[in-house]
Amino acid sequence: MGVIKTFNAKWSDHVTYIKPNDNQMKSHFYKLLLAGTLLTSGNIYAQTAIQANRNVSKITLVQAVEIALQNNISVKQSQVQVQNNDLLLRQAKFNRLPSASSNISESFSFGRSLNPFTNSYDSQNINYNNIGVNASVILFNGSLLKNNIIQNDINLKASQLDLQAMKESISLQVVLAYLNILSAEDQLSIAQSQTEITKLQIERTTKLVNAGSLPQSNVLDLKAQLANEETTVVNNQTILDLNKLTLIQLLNDRSITDVQPERVSVPIPNSQSYDASIAQIYDIAQLNQPVVKAADLRILSAAKGVDIARAGLLPVLSLNGSISANQSNAQKSTRVDGTKDNYLGDVVFQGQTIPLVIKQPNYVSGETIGYFDQLNNTQNKVFGLNLNIPIFSKFQNKTRIAQANLQKINAEFEAQKTRLTLRQNIEQAYVNLTNAAKRFDALTVQVQALEESFRAADSKFNAGAIDYVSYSLQKTNLDKAKANQVQAKYDFVFRTKILDYYQNKPLTF
Repeated sequence: MGVIKTFNAKWSDHVTYIKPNDNQMKSHFYKLLLAGTLLTSGNIYAQTAIQANRNVSKITLVQAVEIALQNNISVKQSQVQVQNNDLLLRQAKFNRLPSASSNISESFSFGRSLNPFTNSYDSQNINYNNIGVNASVILFNGSLLKNNIIQNDINLKASQLDLQAMKESISLQVVLAYLNILSAEDQLSIAQSQTEITKLQIERTTKLVNAGSLPQSNVLDLKAQLANEETTVVNNQTILDLNKLTLIQLLNDRSITDVQPERVSVPIPNSQSYDASIAQIYDIAQLNQPVVKAADLRILSAAKGVDIARAGLLPVLSLNGSISANQSNAQKSTRVDGTKDNYLGDVVFQGQTIPLVIKQPNYVSGETIGYFDQLNNTQNKVFGLNLNIPIFSKFQNKTRIAQANLQKINAEFEAQKTRLTLRQNIEQAYVNLTNAAKRFDALTVQVQALEESFRAADSKFNAGAIDYVSYSLQKTNLDKAKANQVQAKYDFVFRTKILDYYQNKPLTF
C-alpha cells in the first residue's frame, strides 16, 4: 500500500476542488490531457469504450479520462449550475422588455341593483362584464436592469470556469489512479521475478545438497523464503486490484467491471532542477488556473452587486398604458315615442295657482345593445408616466448597500486565499518533486550496489562460503530497494505532472 499512500497523501495538497464559454473550456481541457501519439486517436476512445461492447478490458489514459468526465456526478452538477446561470442571464435580459397583462371580469347582481350606466337602482337582475389590457415598461431605474445583466453574465463565466476546474480535478484523479495501477503492476512484476529467482536457487541448492556439498537446512530455508515471497506476490496483487477498483469507481460505468490500462512511457527521474522556478510556475498558474479566474470574476460580480444595491436610492420612471371596455344587459337601446308632459310643480301668481308643465321627448327602452357594440362604445384608453421617488425606506437601502460592500470585501479575501493556497501548493509540489528525484537517484545507486553485492553473495552461498542468513539478508535488501525505486519513480512522475498542470502543460508521457 506504500504507493497509494504516497500519491494520495499529496493529492489533496496540490488539487483544489470547486464548485467555464464551451469552446474555451474544451480547448483548455484537451490541451491539458491529450498527449503525444494519443492525440490522433483520442476523439474516438470514449465512444468506443462505452458504446461498443460495454465491456472494457484494455483502456488508455485519454479514454479513461473521457469516460470519467462523462459519468462523474460532480461534473454533471457543475454543468447544471452553468445551465442555471445561463437561464438567469437570459431572464435578466428579458427583464428589459415591457410587461403586459389582460383581465376579464364578470359579475351578477340580483334584486334591486345599481345600473352601471344610469347610476340608479333598478329592480332587475344585472350582469356586468369588463375586459382590459394593461402594459408597462421601465424607462429608468438607476441602471438596475443593466447591472443585473452584467452581474449574471459574470456569474455565468465564473460557473463555466468552475466546471473547467472540476473537470481538471477529476482528470488529475484519473491520472493518479492510472499511475497507481502501473506502479502496482511493476511492484507485482518485481515480486514475481524475485520468486522465480528463489525457485531457481532452490533447484541449484537441491542439487548441491544431493551431491553432499551443502546441508539440507539450506533448501528448507530457501523454501521458507519462497513462501514469504509468494505472500508478497499476493499482497502486491491485492494492491493492484484495489488500485484498479479505484479507477473503475472514477469511471463510474457499471458495465466496466475490469480494466487493463495501456502501458505508457514514463520519463526517468533525474536530480536536475525543474525547468521553471517556483515564482515562474506561480506567475503562469495564476493567469491560467480556472479557480483563480473564477475568484477574480466573483469580485467583479460583487462590485456589480454594490451598484445594484445603490439603485434602490434612485427614482424609478415607468410608462404605463391600458385599454378597457365593458358590457351589461342593463345597457339597452332607446327611441323617441312622441312627447310627454313633465309636471314640475305649481306656481302662485296673483293669487292663482298655476301648474308648471313642460313637454319632453318620450324615451322608450328597446332591446339590449349587442355585445361587441357595447365594447366599441365603452372603450377607455389610458396612457401615463409613473415616477416613484424613494424618500424613506426604514434604512433598508442603506443596509443593502452595506451588505453588498461586505460581500465584495469577502470576495476579495476569497481571491487572496485562492492565490495563497495555489502558491503554497506549488511550493509544496516543488519541494516534493525535488525530494522525489533525489530519493530515486539514491535508490538507483543503492539498487546497483545491492545487485553487485547479491551476485557475490549468491556465488558464495552456492559455494557454501556464507550461511543462509547472510544470503537472505542480501536478497531481502535488494528486493526492498527495487520496490522502493519503482515507488519513487512513479512518485516523481506524478509530482512532475502536478507542476506541468500548474503551468498549463499537457500531461504527456
